[in-house]
Amino acid sequence: MSNYNTHLATSETATDEQIRYSQLNLHTSLPAKVVNFDPTNQTVTLAIQIKQILKGGKSVQIPPLVYVPVSFPRGGGFAFTFPLIAGDEGIALFSERCIDGWWQSSKVSEPLDYRFHDLSDAMFIPGICSIPNAVKGFFMNGLSMQTMDGSTFIRVTDGTILIKGNIQHTGNTTQTGEFLATGTISSNTDVVSAGISGKSHVHTGVANGPSKTGEPK
Repeated sequence: MSNYNTHLATSETATDEQIRYSQLNLHTSLPAKVVNFDPTNQTVTLAIQIKQILKGGKSVQIPPLVYVPVSFPRGGGFAFTFPLIAGDEGIALFSERCIDGWWQSSKVSEPLDYRFHDLSDAMFIPGICSIPNAVKGFFMNGLSMQTMDGSTFIRVTDGTILIKGNIQHTGNTTQTGEFLATGTISSNTDVVSAGISGKSHVHTGVANGPSKTGEPK
């Protein structure tokens, strides 16, 4: 309902009412949850978490938003990605003008529609969350990339990188400095550069007594 008496309406109150009506239909940003995720196009279907208040005061659920582009940190030929699943929270931002032309072509484009701050022009930034979904055991001593339960992580502190979890590595490894291991070190392949097996090599010059063996073969 209007907040003023229509019998006492003036040009000023009419203008105020028009401004208020326009504000009710203007969207800037709203918290949202992922319904599903398309990893090929990096878009989501979103369920908005705040209801819309209509002019008469009635609240309605905003319909799901589809084909919403997702913001993943990227730049300079690098990208930081992670899978999104149903229920992940974040913030939906609504562009001030239609983004369809730019989104389809990646080029500067005239707005293809005259809409402003419309639900159709949403973009999604995952991560902003409600209190129940806050990260538990928040790491305060540096940067942390981790599972939500903290069971696996890579953490960067002042001068130290901490890793918890199994490591699978494809590619060569070069290390400057000492290597310390508390477990067993094993090798199932040859040292290609020298042609010496780390698993089954033999030594030359073997003799009884205190003599030392020769180089490995």
